[in-house]
Amino acid sequence: MNKRYLRFIMILGLLATLLLIFGTVGAAPKDGPVVSLSSAQSEYTASQDVMIDITITNPTKHSLRILKWFTPSDGMEGPLLNVKVNGASATYLGALYKRPAATGNDYLTLKSGESVAYSVNLGDYYDLSSSGQYDIYYDAAAYNLFDEKGNGSNSPDSITSDPLSLKIDGRAPKVKPTPVPTPAPSGTSFNRCTTAQQTILLAARAQATTYSMDGSSYLNGGLTNSRYVTWFGAVDASRYVTATTHFTNLANAWTNFGVTFDCGCKQNYYAYVYPSKPYIIYICKVFWTAPASGTDSQGGTLVHEMSHFPLVAGTSDYVYGQTGAMSLAITDPAKAVMNADNHEYFAENTPALP
Repeated sequence: MNKRYLRFIMILGLLATLLLIFGTVGAAPKDGPVVSLSSAQSEYTASQDVMIDITITNPTKHSLRILKWFTPSDGMEGPLLNVKVNGASATYLGALYKRPAATGNDYLTLKSGESVAYSVNLGDYYDLSSSGQYDIYYDAAAYNLFDEKGNGSNSPDSITSDPLSLKIDGRAPKVKPTPVPTPAPSGTSFNRCTTAQQTILLAARAQATTYSMDGSSYLNGGLTNSRYVTWFGAVDASRYVTATTHFTNLANAWTNFGVTFDCGCKQNYYAYVYPSKPYIIYICKVFWTAPASGTDSQGGTLVHEMSHFPLVAGTSDYVYGQTGAMSLAITDPAKAVMNADNHEYFAENTPALP
């Protein structure tokens, strides 16, 4: 018995040593990139654009790869900044995208000692209508942030910065919310869509409606089997109510509200929306090659995008892909019930879970 106890203590000591050597699993590498924020001035009047300089530096002796989606290399394509005004979160007004799996071309490579700098107009992406003290810091996380194969852990990699504090006078948002559309049963309108594309989108909307109604029936029935647990994590009464409300709203939106599809996007994404502009969905290149149903389908993509609107579910894009969504359900179910891909994969239920 004593020998077993001593062996147990030795194993614990070895594990502690390994943690000290290799760092905490899932966090940004100890020798990873450094992000800093700066601004030319500390106070901004209502008539001045709030310009933020973002610098990403590789301080290591080797090259680093960073997923471009979580940098401003192509503009701000997500809420990369955590912005608080007087302690409350400022609303992100930019686009939210559904993307395909990352490839090597989606990564930015920084050589040893190399830096890249970007200038961002904060008011283009965040609601700065409130006057006060703004605390801004870089906050990006993804399972494949540094490697398209992912980090192999249940926690995402991340890169953050120290906060930048600015005094900003309120101004009208540059992205003005679109008025809530009047209910129009099954109403669908199109912008820059060919006749063939319109036919595909009508079928995709019908599939999204079926998915949403099925998810709503499941959750309103109080089921808690592996399908729920896989995508939304351990059963918790409050989170279950949240998921149920989301799918009730999804079914209602697809059934009772007019939706506009815009087919002008030429980017290598599935689709995107502006959360402040319901119910307009911008369809991109990858959507047209996706299957009608099943994993990462056309119907599922529409569920993903519809869930982003605050009037429906107000989801974010914390992680992408089935592997990331499953891991999120395990490690942070509170975020899983607010992640768009988790809603999509629960709705698609492919392969079907009992």
